[in-house]
This record gives sequence, structure tokens and C-alpha cells, in this order.
Amino acid sequence: MTSRTGISQLEAEYADPSALRVRIDTHRQFSERPDDPHADVLAALKLDGTEYLADIGCGDARFLADLAAAGHRGPLLGVDSAPAMVAAADSIPGVHGVRADAARMPFEDNTFDVLTARHMLYHVPEPATALAEFRRTTKPGGTITLVVNRPRTCPRIRELITAHAATYGIDPADAPPYTVDSDTLPPLLDELFGAARLLHRDNALVFESPDPLIRFAESVFTFDGIAPDHPHRAAVLTDLTADIEDWFRHHPGEAWRDPKGYLVATVTVPA
Repeated sequence: MTSRTGISQLEAEYADPSALRVRIDTHRQFSERPDDPHADVLAALKLDGTEYLADIGCGDARFLADLAAAGHRGPLLGVDSAPAMVAAADSIPGVHGVRADAARMPFEDNTFDVLTARHMLYHVPEPATALAEFRRTTKPGGTITLVVNRPRTCPRIRELITAHAATYGIDPADAPPYTVDSDTLPPLLDELFGAARLLHRDNALVFESPDPLIRFAESVFTFDGIAPDHPHRAAVLTDLTADIEDWFRHHPGEAWRDPKGYLVATVTVPA
């Protein structure tokens, strides 16, 4: 789907990293239990610090910044289709940003020792094609680690968003496609790489006041069909804000709890 400016909703969403930062910060601050997918990925990779590592869909490059700050000596590459995210990677000393499509990457065969793709594969129209690219560009014996969400992450707030959006004629089918999750990824990996090492993390977001929930809800509007430039976006936010504030007024002392979770899947590239 395209926005009113003619670019895809995903391109519009990631043209500005602010919504992504809200989502990341919300998961760090309001998870029911400690939520640290970075630590889970690092535990799966067992890096020695010399690897040539590419992070595909690098986002605001926090993961790469953490590696650089920890003294990683091998090359660090941040790959993203959004110029703002590539610029974020390039701004970190020791990290190089590259703008590229995950399904058609401009790298030679067997380039990387390690490849990560965290919370991005479900945005790719054909995830199997991207996985084949990941295998092509990673050395035999190298490691690929991916993170995807469980199905129906944060269903309460997503249902509330879509209900308010529907009052303005916004169809959830207009949202960018969500192509793979923790249930559907393992069979894809098994076909291309053999059995993956899987780590499931189940958790929830818990909000005790309306403001952080409202900020988080707005940060996921695009994924429910409300593009950043949609003419009714502000109206949906106004209605949603009133509804959330009303819920907290009528549930004093009660927290809003929304289930979530993710899968960390790690494979070794066959020789």
C-alpha cells in the first residue's frame, strides 16, 4: 500500500525514527518482565569480537552502537531500506550504513561471518527470498540470528486502534503486510538451513497510566492501516486518547495488560 505522497507506508513510517524509538523504549520500560532481545541475540551469537557482522533492517542502529561501544573489532554493517536508518548507522563510529533491500543485497557471496535480522523480516513481502539472500551472503559455517514477534502481539490495543480507525473508513487490510511470525518462521528455516535453535520469550506490556499507552498506540498506527500522512490520523488519535483515558478512569488501580512475545531463531549456514 502507498501513502498519499505515493511512497509505501513502511517507507513513510521509517522516514522518521521517532515512532520506532517510542516502540523500543516502551518495550524496555513497560514490559511485565525484563525484556532484552539484544541480550538474547548476543547470547545466541557467542561473538568473539572479530566477526564481520551485518545487521539487516538495522533501524536506529542501537544494536550496532552497543557492539561498537563494547569494543567489537570486526567490521559492523547496518543495512536498511530507509535513508534515516542508514544515516543513524553511519553516525556511529566504527559502523558503516548501507541502503539496500533485504531481498536484493549488494554483497558478494560468503561475505559475512554473522548476520542478524531483528524485528524486520515480517515487513519483507517474500521472507523466503530474503532468507535465501541471508544464506547467500553469509559464509558457510557462519551464523544467522533472526527475531520475529509472536502472532497477535498486543491484541488489546491493536483491536482498539482498528475499531476507531474503522469509524473513519480505514480498513486494516490497508496496513503493510505482516508476512512471518514465530509460528511460521521455523518451517522456513528448516527448509533452507535445517533445524534452528529456538528461544521463545512470552511477556506483556503493562501500563498503569494512560499517557505511555497512548504514545505506544500512536507509534503502531501505520501497522493498522493509518499511514503517517492519513487525513484522519489526528482524529483517530483524539478518539483513541479519550477512550483510553476513560478506561483508566473507570478502572482505578487497575493496569492495562497486553500480551506479547518474540522468537529468537539461530541457524548455522551449511557448508
